[in-house]
Amino acid sequence: MGDDVANGSDMDSDEETSQAEETVASRQPAVATLEVPFNSRREAEVVRNSLQVDPEPKRSGSSKTFTIKENVLCVEIRSPDVRQLRTALSSFMDLLHLVSKTIDQFGPPAQQSKKMCV
Repeated sequence: MGDDVANGSDMDSDEETSQAEETVASRQPAVATLEVPFNSRREAEVVRNSLQVDPEPKRSGSSKTFTIKENVLCVEIRSPDVRQLRTALSSFMDLLHLVSKTIDQFGPPAQQSKKMCV
């Protein structure tokens, strides 16, 4: 009977540890960082400008941060949990693929020339 009590207390300890780990995990957002290289900084800017136009839906709880380093588009996606992060990443990758195919189809973006007032 002493073994049963000892085993029962071990199970309680394991359950408490598991619950504590879940609580800590639920407080920290799930984060994914992507670095996507392009042929030029201008292409990276066009892609960033195309993808950051629409804000995330409020119900998703996800957020995206865009930065550009030389010709590399850096994207950080934060979500409250891994399931929502997976959904946000999947959606983002679909849109990234669409924008990239559009650039391939129509050619690289032209450099913007500065208009001078006469």
